[in-house]
Amino acid sequence: MQKFSEFMQEWLYGENGYYRTLRVGKKGDFYTSVSVSAFFGYSIANYLLEFLQNYTNKHLAIVEIGAEKGNLISDVAFYLQHKTGLKNVEFATLEPLLELHTTQKETFSNVCKGPNLRVFQNFKELKEEKFDFIIYLSNELLDAFACELYYKGKMAFVEDFTLQFLPKENLDSNFIGEIPVGACEFVKELESCAKEWLFITFDYGSKQKRGEFSLRFYKEHSTQNLFKNEKEQNFDLKENFGKWDITYDVDFSLWEEEFKKAGAKELFFGRQNRILVDFGLDKVGEWYIHTFGLESFMHHSSKIRTLIDPALLGERFFGIGFLKSIK
Repeated sequence: MQKFSEFMQEWLYGENGYYRTLRVGKKGDFYTSVSVSAFFGYSIANYLLEFLQNYTNKHLAIVEIGAEKGNLISDVAFYLQHKTGLKNVEFATLEPLLELHTTQKETFSNVCKGPNLRVFQNFKELKEEKFDFIIYLSNELLDAFACELYYKGKMAFVEDFTLQFLPKENLDSNFIGEIPVGACEFVKELESCAKEWLFITFDYGSKQKRGEFSLRFYKEHSTQNLFKNEKEQNFDLKENFGKWDITYDVDFSLWEEEFKKAGAKELFFGRQNRILVDFGLDKVGEWYIHTFGLESFMHHSSKIRTLIDPALLGERFFGIGFLKSIK
């Protein structure tokens, strides 16, 4: 018998895990803001300019966590290459899956001419570089943390691919939902790699607890819920093992608590469309037209609308940022 979190970890990251092959994009199982438009990364990069200017004499790194193909870090670097010299900035991904290292480096080299992408397999390797300031970027990372399932004082276990809830002491008898495993440890690892750091991420969720399960499976742009009702299994775990993505709504309030414990302050939280506008999406558009022409920009315009459209990604996803500074 396994805790559900152990089962989910094996499903997603095990030897034959779901994420060991590339899954994102129109031809994959789902698309993300990163796969929709490079302007997502460009807007984030524009926001980062202020931080880079404040640390011009420091050894800096911009590190994407959960990079898949490496498109986000590539788009960020592409924009920054056109805006600043970047002599003191290194670009990197933190990627435990060796199968993706070459793909990420190839994506980066195809987009950016000049700097090379560094790939760190774990936080230990990153820590050894002794960067003064690290900017961590991620998109749809937090919902990929293995989680436990709780139902009114009971906890989910899996045996022979069958889910069952067993009583567990010291659990809230009213709580129903998912709790990620390893959030505290993850934030401590971020903190250990540099005295000053910035963490930016986007994901689906809210700061309000749902009071119900949100866990679901994705494949070929369709979704399937785990439960038919409150806790009756509705999905064949054995037949579909490792073939579908597992995701759930992020409880940003839980992550906010962990980051504040580490001494970081919340810089922003809001819906994706508002955050991207605040990051300077309009200025990015002006830069692109000036640099590559209006015709090229118009080719991207419908995809940009997808990022900010309230009915699409604009209000379904939220962005949040935390800063740990010694100033």
